[in-house]
Amino acid sequence: MATVSRVLSSKPGNQSVRPETRRRVLEVVDRVGYRPNDLARALLQDRTATVGLVLPDISNPYYPPLVRGVEDAASALGYRVMLCNTDRDENKTAAYVDTLIKTRVDGIVIAGGSTSVGMLHRVLEPYRTKVVVVGRHQLEYPSVQVDNVAAVHEVIEYLTGLGHRRIGFVAGPASSITVQDRHEGYRAALRAAGIEYDERLVREGDLQEQSGYDIASALAAPPSRPTALVAANDRMAVGAMAALIDAGLRVPDDVSLVGFDDVSLASYLRPALTTVSVPTYDMGCAAMELLSRELEGGGQAAGTESRALSTTLMLRDSCAASPD
Repeated sequence: MATVSRVLSSKPGNQSVRPETRRRVLEVVDRVGYRPNDLARALLQDRTATVGLVLPDISNPYYPPLVRGVEDAASALGYRVMLCNTDRDENKTAAYVDTLIKTRVDGIVIAGGSTSVGMLHRVLEPYRTKVVVVGRHQLEYPSVQVDNVAAVHEVIEYLTGLGHRRIGFVAGPASSITVQDRHEGYRAALRAAGIEYDERLVREGDLQEQSGYDIASALAAPPSRPTALVAANDRMAVGAMAALIDAGLRVPDDVSLVGFDDVSLASYLRPALTTVSVPTYDMGCAAMELLSRELEGGGQAAGTESRALSTTLMLRDSCAASPD
């Protein structure tokens, strides 16, 4: 039993077992289809080499690059990833986190800034499970973030520089802290430009294409039609572009349009969508690297480290000078 254990737990070049003995053990392992009991090993070592990744909506094209970043970094560091999709449901989120803790994952990455995840602190507090969050959360854990306020501020400055004064905002759900920050960036930039905030030009969507279509359709009617629209994410911007075209308007000649996230589809639209590029892959890698530091004992105290990455305004074809 001890010999088999040494063979299966050591690296191929390890000299603790003679090559001939190793070969004989591996032949028998292959013949009987033996697999080590990872659960038993985890109980013995207090380590599973597995991390959980909690996402709000895997169908959103914003998240796959982030997942790939987490997975690539985890694989390089010797970890496996368990993916949990919560549909932004508080009960589902709590249930998934509870399951991850019960399966003894070494750590958890939580993505998607929502006020509903605040209750996770109560779920996680009694345990030693290490946690890193992606985005700005109401959770006192190490985080990887971008400055959404500054990013939208840059968008509005760009549009006002093109002469736009009636700029609409297609917001997302108020429960999202990310959306709250983007909305605040919109308000702050209007104030800085001397433009009065007009709540009639702001509508709340659900971050999906249909809501972007419905909001843009409602805003497209004269005389209050904006000369520019900023969407809180690219999915709603895609829906908004379709609605404007269906209403007989030209993008960008009649209405300029800006999205957020720079999903892969954005550059293939016609006109190509001007949008804010968020480094989601790099954020996933950084989150996993932070979590690894926490797990190896080299990280700082929880909540003390926040890694900030930069966004980039991608200027394409969906914006032009104001028709006014």
